[in-house]
Amino acid sequence: MSDPPELVIAGAGIAGLALAAGLAHGGAAYRVRLLDERPALGSSGGTITLWPAALAALDRIGAGAEVRAAGHRVAAGTIRSHTGRVLRSLDVDRTATVLGEAPLALRRGLLVEILHARSAPAGVTFGTAVTGYERTDGGVRVPTSSGPLAARALVGADGYRSRVARTLQPGLTETYAGYPAWRGLSRTPGLEAVQLWGRRQEFGVVPLGEDLAYWFATVREPAGGTAGDELAHLASAFAGWPDPVARVLADTAPDAVSRNDVMDREPLRRWRDGPVVVIGDAAHPMRPHLGQGGGQALVDAALLASLLTAGTVPEQAFAAFEARRRRTAGWVVRASRAAARAVEAPSPVHRLSALVPDAVLLRALAALGGSRS
Repeated sequence: MSDPPELVIAGAGIAGLALAAGLAHGGAAYRVRLLDERPALGSSGGTITLWPAALAALDRIGAGAEVRAAGHRVAAGTIRSHTGRVLRSLDVDRTATVLGEAPLALRRGLLVEILHARSAPAGVTFGTAVTGYERTDGGVRVPTSSGPLAARALVGADGYRSRVARTLQPGLTETYAGYPAWRGLSRTPGLEAVQLWGRRQEFGVVPLGEDLAYWFATVREPAGGTAGDELAHLASAFAGWPDPVARVLADTAPDAVSRNDVMDREPLRRWRDGPVVVIGDAAHPMRPHLGQGGGQALVDAALLASLLTAGTVPEQAFAAFEARRRRTAGWVVRASRAAARAVEAPSPVHRLSALVPDAVLLRALAALGGSRS
């Protein structure tokens, strides 16, 4: 018997690991080679919130039960102004009923470890960056930092700065959105889920149990970072904001906070080129305000794994994948930008937004990341 065809996955982040796990779970007839430019498995971003659509995707690749056991149910909480005024308060049980189940929060690194363990048949070759691709008669030639590879197909899961995407669409541009995103973990007791908006800034807290909480923040400022202490910088930027902002920042260790400039990348005109396709942030990077980037990557991976496992040739699987995901993912990208505009809106607009009925908002959230989205 001849060897099964080789499928190269560029990137061992959430999208790449989930795809490899899904292929292993479904018994796909491919030799999977997973490549990552980093020296070892890792993650950034502290914690990830998984909406029901992402949890359903994890079920399809065989990891849902393990992730649910490791995660923490997200309470719906409140949205407040920077003066403390309540703009909206959602009940967690009602939210779970409309969405299909409650969103789940867990450490991003733990999710990566779970997916890595389930993708074990593929293994990961670290320290090897995919630098592009060239189509061939039999599939694709994959140039890497360790030398070229020949494969039947290539999946670019290598993030928003994807070299695969930039080969697919040369000259792909990106622009700074106008603010960084900070993420951190705090040991602060007695917290409830909350988002605070005002002065074109945002601060959110998601309790994780055992006095551990994940927090995120955005502030309008130039790209490039501060020259000094990021926590001190944030304490100054959010001075005078209501509890628990100051407490959370004070209880955060310097090595438990990260800062990333938020970038908007030009949309791809296409996601595939014969035996090549991109998924996750490589295909549709989005702003962080709705917490959908990682979840949409999981939805991509589960769908593509099922199509490849069904026995179709890669070109057919990739075409079907783009046809089914492009429109929905594009809507989530636009919704994430709209959420960013809502955060940055003047306070009177925030107060008007509180007049939108909860039922209307929950229907929109269900369409975005509910179990039937």
